[in-house]
Amino acid sequence: MNNTDCIKLSFPVNPAYVSLARLTVSNIANRLQFGIDDIEDIKTAVSEACTIIIKQLDNSTTNNFEVSIKPHNEGIAVEILTAGNYANESLNNNEMSVMMIRALVDEFSIVNQETSSITSIKKMKNATA
Repeated sequence: MNNTDCIKLSFPVNPAYVSLARLTVSNIANRLQFGIDDIEDIKTAVSEACTIIIKQLDNSTTNNFEVSIKPHNEGIAVEILTAGNYANESLNNNEMSVMMIRALVDEFSIVNQETSSITSIKKMKNATA
């Protein structure tokens, strides 16, 4: 993989597909030679971000959310996004998930505009040889 590669996957708004998003992201992180502990951190952050998005979309008319995975400056950037925006009070209900993601990745942001996204960036620390 090189820094111009970007993988985008669309998933139904259904918790059953979170494991598929986790598996895909962990496979890509493995190909980028992340260490096992870092891969576990990435998988957990992706699970939490997908769960936040699914909770927000649970009663909406949006049927899908997208996971975008891209190599990023000796690391990996994962963006979970969907059309529409969150109600601010709904984000407060996910405070524990947000705190967990922040602890697991190097950079984290939530954008709440015409499209809503949760972006996590994990840099390589324990690369395998």
